[in-house]
Amino acid sequence: MDVNAFFNAVFQVLGLVLGSGATATLSAVGLILLLLAGVLAYVGLDSKPEETSGSLKWALFLCLIFGVIFSGAGPTLALFYVSQNSIRTQTFDESFNDLISNKRVRYVSRLIAYKPPSALNPTSTDLDIANLKRLGPIKQKFSFVASYDELKGHTVKEALEMIGANYIDGYYVSAVIFPLRTDIYPANARGVLQVISSVEGSSNLDTKEKFLGPGKLNADELDEFGDTGIPSYRIDAYKKFYPHYCELARAFFCGQYASKEFIGGLYRDWHPLGFSQKDPPARPCGMPIDNFCAFSDWGKVRESYKAQFGSRAFLIEKFGDRQHTWKDVVRVSRSVEG
Repeated sequence: MDVNAFFNAVFQVLGLVLGSGATATLSAVGLILLLLAGVLAYVGLDSKPEETSGSLKWALFLCLIFGVIFSGAGPTLALFYVSQNSIRTQTFDESFNDLISNKRVRYVSRLIAYKPPSALNPTSTDLDIANLKRLGPIKQKFSFVASYDELKGHTVKEALEMIGANYIDGYYVSAVIFPLRTDIYPANARGVLQVISSVEGSSNLDTKEKFLGPGKLNADELDEFGDTGIPSYRIDAYKKFYPHYCELARAFFCGQYASKEFIGGLYRDWHPLGFSQKDPPARPCGMPIDNFCAFSDWGKVRESYKAQFGSRAFLIEKFGDRQHTWKDVVRVSRSVEG
């Protein structure tokens, strides 16, 4: 027997059990009863037979029987839920914790909604999955994607809302899903600035046209700015730089700069902490900068955005010969129906 496969299966069952309040409660009650049965068994074994009361024996019997029943009920109910819906959706807390820790992403997804083709709108067929050749316009060097694990199991309508896209009845949606084989940038304020720096460093823009010109970042910021490791995007790692990073990202978001055409659109659903909002403010650039960039701790963000949190947002470089090709892609096209 493969030991790794066995432990993976055990962890999957534990994840299913702990992922639901009902199954976790049943399992916890069962564990408590079994522990109590162990204590009663120890007391009984440590006592003389004539000193062991009938009530102790009955208590041991009942704790043991119901402990086994409740302990087995948790995993059984979890597996029943899976049989009813084999694709498990992530909870808000799971996705939000992934944002805090910048959890590694294995598969990413891009959803593109478009009008059904018609005689008056023939160009919409360019966005049909059979004709789709890229994630964005030709000049675009970086495109927005989301974690597939956060979107899977949701309806098309829900998934669109999670990435900040409008749901329009009757529209078609092309879904592009592919394994991650290159680096991506979390689309928080720091990641967006890194993408701007990469784009402007590899383009033919004049210095005066560049957003991140000399003097925009100080020496300490430049020193930490080049780190692209997973821990470096956790806000605790750059919290003292976040207000300035956010101020710069907001200026880019709200302004008109030549490098914008190379980066997937930053729309009003974008939040500088790196996620999309389901019900974004109508005029984010009209918000005071202190509100736009407000951050004191994750607890307050969790409470404030529980209803608005959609999914984590990432920026990925345009497909190339050394990275992804369309051979990697799982593509699906369907009408938006719930």
